[in-house]
Amino acid sequence: MPPVIARETDAVHTVAEALARIAGREAADPVAFGEPRRLTGDEAAHAAGIVPARARRFWRALGYPEVDDRAVDFADSDVRLLRLLTGYVDEGMIDESAALHLLGVLARAIAQLARLQVDIVAGQLHRAPESMDTVTALAMRLPEVQWLLGQVWRRKLEDTLYLFDPSDDAPGVRDSGVGFADIVGFTELSRDRRAADLLRVVARFEHRSIDVVAAHGGSVVKLLGDEILFTTDSATSLAEIGVGLVHAFAADPDIPGVRVGAAWGPLIRQLGDVFGTTVNLASRLTGLAAPGTIVVAPGLAAALSGTPGFRLIPMNLTEIRGIGTVTPVVLERSE
Repeated sequence: MPPVIARETDAVHTVAEALARIAGREAADPVAFGEPRRLTGDEAAHAAGIVPARARRFWRALGYPEVDDRAVDFADSDVRLLRLLTGYVDEGMIDESAALHLLGVLARAIAQLARLQVDIVAGQLHRAPESMDTVTALAMRLPEVQWLLGQVWRRKLEDTLYLFDPSDDAPGVRDSGVGFADIVGFTELSRDRRAADLLRVVARFEHRSIDVVAAHGGSVVKLLGDEILFTTDSATSLAEIGVGLVHAFAADPDIPGVRVGAAWGPLIRQLGDVFGTTVNLASRLTGLAAPGTIVVAPGLAAALSGTPGFRLIPMNLTEIRGIGTVTPVVLERSE
């Protein structure tokens, strides 16, 4: 194992050991934060009042690891969770397939957040081993962290409901702007950098990109390492984000610029993701963009026509796979 990765792995193990001590468990055991895991999967299912096969469907949707039927790996809170989830289904509030789908999306998002949290703490310990006492003190404030997560979720839910239109015939579909931005030459960058350096580059790209998108009223849909997918409800906002992203990395010593592709049109939204022809077009246009440039679809160019502050330069007629023949347009900031 390379020395850098080995040190980072040691830091993660140190975090796990600290949290295990807080929970009063051996470091080799799963961390349960003070709640003993005393039930097998079958025992947890029976305690929740359902058959084990149905419980396993919910465990899998939640991303719980597959364990032997005799393994004691479930706590009383898992029983309460299972009883709550199946109760929603049995009362007719949501059908089971939709519930499992929603749980899968939710579990993946929370897992990503948990990994990010541990990575950040491990990085802190790697840079400053003497901060272990601070890390341990923060970890003990789990109720506060749970409240924080709940508060952020509530605010986001309020914002989402504010935009919801109950009269919409196709509630998951509406015209919006969508854009992709990726790091130029990331494959070569990955070959030439140590793991720790590459992680810092990606973290800076993500942080700065999120800041630009938020500053112009956009929403980040997903981050894919060297790429970001975002949406907006305004063509002008979409253009501002594109220009802002190019400018943000124009003089970065470690990131050799970004390229942006953007389109305007109907987006299909489902469970936090977006897809459809407009998304595919924006992705294809990103591939056509030269380093440090923004290429937009004709529909977006038409929506921006006459908008002060932007210059639109048509490219040659291009055949785009899966889309057809279009005339991409280069977007620039005008003087």
